[in-house]
Amino acid sequence: MKTNWDSYYDNPIATSGYSRRVMRRNLINLMKNYTKNRSENFELAEFGGANSCFFDAIYQSIQPQIYHVVDNNKTGLDKLIARVSHLDSVKIHHCDVLALDLNDSFDLTFSVGLIEHFNESDTAKVVMQHFASTKAGGIVILTFPTPTFLYRITRFFAEKLKLWIFHDERPLLPDEVISTTKTYGNILYQKTVWSIFLTQHIIVIQKKA
Repeated sequence: MKTNWDSYYDNPIATSGYSRRVMRRNLINLMKNYTKNRSENFELAEFGGANSCFFDAIYQSIQPQIYHVVDNNKTGLDKLIARVSHLDSVKIHHCDVLALDLNDSFDLTFSVGLIEHFNESDTAKVVMQHFASTKAGGIVILTFPTPTFLYRITRFFAEKLKLWIFHDERPLLPDEVISTTKTYGNILYQKTVWSIFLTQHIIVIQKKA
């Protein structure tokens, strides 16, 4: 069964506020640490960023010249457009991440909770698309759920209580993702975030020159 993303954007999960705050803090710290020498024309892209819960904090903290958002869900993108239509420095791309043709190269490309919604072959393709859209020497940040015991037990109870909506989520072992990223870049940092129960793994990679 596929995740109903229209329903997700129309009815946000009330309990997700804490996990989003934790991930925002981690993302901003990593972006600052690994893009310390940002130029005035610094551009970043968020893949799977429809109605992004990270946009406001990242936009204010990193202050990119252009913040690109890529997603294929019109409901979520329309909600984001309503929030950012007054900002010339935000560009919305309504397209499938598996078939990107943006003609852009970004200094930083990232996604949160995206690559686990595909089968193994397509997950590798989506990871590759992050690098294809990033400048040589640029930074890619990937975060995804990983199947720790804490993740498994949390999801088990969510499913039993019929609260689980991410039906096609496939928690990933870091080695599966790393096996693809090592073709395109060098890992600078990785860790598992345990404090949000549905444990997330974060990897920071620098694209090879």
